[in-house]
Amino acid sequence: MPIEKSVFDQDKMQTFLLQEYGFRMTKSQHLPMGTANCYKVSCKEGIYFFKEYQKEFTVQDVKRETELVEYLYSKGFPVARFAKTISGDSCILFEGHVISVQEYLEGKSYLNDLPHDLLKDSAKYLGILHSILKDYPMESRLDEKWAESISVEAVNKKYDRLLDALEKEKCDPNYSRIKEDFLFKKELFSHIEDMKGYFNGITYTPSHGDYTACQLIFDEDHVKAVIDFVAAAKLPAIWEIMRSYIQAGTCRKGEAFDIEDFAQYVKEYMKYAQLTKRDLEAMPYVYLFQLSRSAYGYEEYLIDKTENRDALLEFAFWRTDICREVYRKADAISDALSNLFTKHDNPNQ
Repeated sequence: MPIEKSVFDQDKMQTFLLQEYGFRMTKSQHLPMGTANCYKVSCKEGIYFFKEYQKEFTVQDVKRETELVEYLYSKGFPVARFAKTISGDSCILFEGHVISVQEYLEGKSYLNDLPHDLLKDSAKYLGILHSILKDYPMESRLDEKWAESISVEAVNKKYDRLLDALEKEKCDPNYSRIKEDFLFKKELFSHIEDMKGYFNGITYTPSHGDYTACQLIFDEDHVKAVIDFVAAAKLPAIWEIMRSYIQAGTCRKGEAFDIEDFAQYVKEYMKYAQLTKRDLEAMPYVYLFQLSRSAYGYEEYLIDKTENRDALLEFAFWRTDICREVYRKADAISDALSNLFTKHDNPNQ
């Protein structure tokens, strides 16, 4: 779901590729994936993945991504390498947007509908990724200092601003549902002081930053490549694990959160990267802390009124329903994962 209008049309893209890369484009196809504008471009030199990043991303951001991809490639991790411009650059700024071109890998990708039998491979490659990146230098995000800096007052002000905007849209058919969600999130976030403590003593690791189904390319029943590392940072490992499982499509159609199934996902991850008992105990609460403060989808619908606002609102509804489900089951999830650690530590049990 791109959130910004592309600066390219067919002719402009054709000219750009020829001048900057020496690629002679014959056809382009807009791909419905992620929040950037992404294209499959067929050129006489080959087939490539063309990405027009959102304005918030800088050349430095994307260069860090390209360096990380080369590092992972050197370690045998499956990635899509970046093409260099004629002048030898890995990306270029064009009309306020950073542009990159990567090798296009044929395969199947998913949004929030990853088939259940592919979840195991998703967990496997996340574990491998964390193991490879263990000592890779990255900026920290979502750490203890960050958690301590978040205040109930500031988050309440954000939701109050959105509630004020909502009151101007009382005729909107989604009015009642949005208001109910905001009140729930305000109630949930009133407990953040208790949840902040879970950020202490957990494992922080260099990670993808947005490890979801749409960033995985599958070749039938296994991961062929992991793509889109622009959000890479040092993060709580458990945040990326739980988010990746849920974003794959868990409870997409209103199903209950399956604690045992999630435990199996974590168990698969732990074959390739270590977690402590503290990590497993803290996992649902760290996830809830971040998700409860996010208004993504609602702001775009009520304030920004973006072009794809209806789709973003549906996504926001789904995430809030997940938030409710995890909140109801947080203690049970924590207990089940802690038991998983005991079994992992004592395989005879």
